[in-house]
Amino acid sequence: MAGSSWMVGVTIIYILAMIVLSWWVGKKTTSNETEFMIGGREFTPLMTAVGNGSILISGGYLPGIVMYGYMFGVGGMWFYLGWGTGALVALLLWAGFWRTSGAVTPTEWFEYRYGRGGRLAITVVILLASLAILGWQYVGSGGILAGALGISTPAAIAIVGIVVTLYVALGGIWAATATDLVQFTWVFLVVFVALPLYLLINHGMPDAAQLPANFTSWPFGTLTVVKFIVPSVLTFLLMHQSLLNQSPYWARSAGTRSLKVVQKGWIWTVIIAYSTGIVGAYIGMWTRQLIPNLESANLALGALLNIIPVPLAALVMAGIMAATMSTSDIYLVSGVNQLVRDIAQYYLKIKDSVKLLNWAKWGTVIYGMTAVIFAIVWTRGLGLLFAFGTGIGAPLFIFYLDSWWLKIGNGKGAVASVIASLGTVLYWEILTTNYQNVHTLWLVFPISFITLVVVSLLTKEKDTVKVIPEGSSPSQLGVQLLVAIMKGYNNTAAMTNILSTYSFEKELQAADVHRELDVLEKSGFVTRERERGIKQLFFSLTEKGEKEALKHIPEKDAQLLSKDQIDSRGLEFMRSLKNDRVALHQLAEQQRTPMIELGAVAERLTELELVEIVGQGRIYVQLTEKGKRLVEASA
Repeated sequence: MAGSSWMVGVTIIYILAMIVLSWWVGKKTTSNETEFMIGGREFTPLMTAVGNGSILISGGYLPGIVMYGYMFGVGGMWFYLGWGTGALVALLLWAGFWRTSGAVTPTEWFEYRYGRGGRLAITVVILLASLAILGWQYVGSGGILAGALGISTPAAIAIVGIVVTLYVALGGIWAATATDLVQFTWVFLVVFVALPLYLLINHGMPDAAQLPANFTSWPFGTLTVVKFIVPSVLTFLLMHQSLLNQSPYWARSAGTRSLKVVQKGWIWTVIIAYSTGIVGAYIGMWTRQLIPNLESANLALGALLNIIPVPLAALVMAGIMAATMSTSDIYLVSGVNQLVRDIAQYYLKIKDSVKLLNWAKWGTVIYGMTAVIFAIVWTRGLGLLFAFGTGIGAPLFIFYLDSWWLKIGNGKGAVASVIASLGTVLYWEILTTNYQNVHTLWLVFPISFITLVVVSLLTKEKDTVKVIPEGSSPSQLGVQLLVAIMKGYNNTAAMTNILSTYSFEKELQAADVHRELDVLEKSGFVTRERERGIKQLFFSLTEKGEKEALKHIPEKDAQLLSKDQIDSRGLEFMRSLKNDRVALHQLAEQQRTPMIELGAVAERLTELELVEIVGQGRIYVQLTEKGKRLVEASA
């Protein structure tokens, strides 16, 4: 009775604290739809790593790592190591690409590669996948919360879902990030530090003699390496490759300050996954040693909580609640990003920032409550809900691979690939029990890839990029891009950021920027560093492009660029710092400039070593000694 009271009290206090924190953070940080979606691109390596790590250490995954440690000993760590390996692939291939594309959502990039039809089809994929995985989180945490508090599972699911929806609606990705920092710290310290230390001090290391054979044998324990269903090392790796390509990770990368920040944040993401995987598996092994005859392995964490001190158990229980909230919030944000960017802005052409922010908030409520209903009515179990979400999202890996490197696919191929993938998941997971013999992903990946390639080759489209007639000037957007490159904004993210005000007024998104760059390249104004990989997003002016850009640059700016590689806007930015450390968001408010646009100026000046960006929450800028000398010389 006392233990239950502890858990109820800690859980209620925790929930109220997160709601208040989200309200306060949202009030301080979120004044427009872009800040709601990607936080004004202000996030640091710490916030990126914690945000990514919070997705891993979730209410669904946290009991899972203990369960697999209980079942397979050391081999259970591959449940997390599979995710960590997927994060490593993302680090090496996609994460920097996501940020440098300049797109707020993946569908903006996919529209450039696959047209309007491809964008719509992939939007459906993302919304369905996020909905299913949100439901999976709610089902998993709801079951645990229901058992701890003595309430029904539907009621527990509703509590978790309503709380998450409320605090995301209050502050968007900034609220999600601030609460993730609290929640991740809580879960990490309690579950992966305090709990194993308690077990180690009181019971020593897991004793191989008291455990099944090979339980302590590195690196696989008793887990099967090659097997086409879960659990196995190979299928964990494949499953997480699908998971790590979904929209929450794009949102996390898109919200960072720069490419370097993405890389640092994702390095720490991999470290977090690998270290917690090992510790989690050992917790499962301790549980197997202490409680060897559980009726079901999925009861392992709950059973362990019954034999440890009540205060520690209460903290762990609140940690599970925290873990669920910190995963669900970013899936909710990324789903709402699609609603705002793909429907409100793209299809409905809403330009008013206040209306778009309201769209984001009400979209959060509607989408969040839909996920709650989805979780409550789902009857086939936690594991299959997750399998459905990862299966639906699997084609995203294929689209990244194609758009990043292969460049074979077209719009018809993308739509056909989505239809084939949805049909495969529906048949394999819902209409039959075939998933019991072969994991759905072993079919979805090859089917989506083959469909994309075959249909694209059969419906090969002509090059639609139109060359600008010799002697004619580029479009207004083309001129803006040439000038931006001339000023040092040489990748698509930097261009998109510095042109954010212009793009908002003209109802342009990242796909429009990419298409216009194709026109400029084909017309001989710019050259692309590479045709594939992340370097395809970096550009330089040709002699022809430089001449055209200079036509549209004031003489003062031309002189500054020639002498110091900065323009008058950069110089004014430096002067506004007045040798002080200034919060970038405050400067943006004073100048009535979008945060991401002013951030682009700050990043460019950082590249020139004229200013320094510091801070791990809201970022601050200050002049370097070189910057101070330049300001003094220009006075």
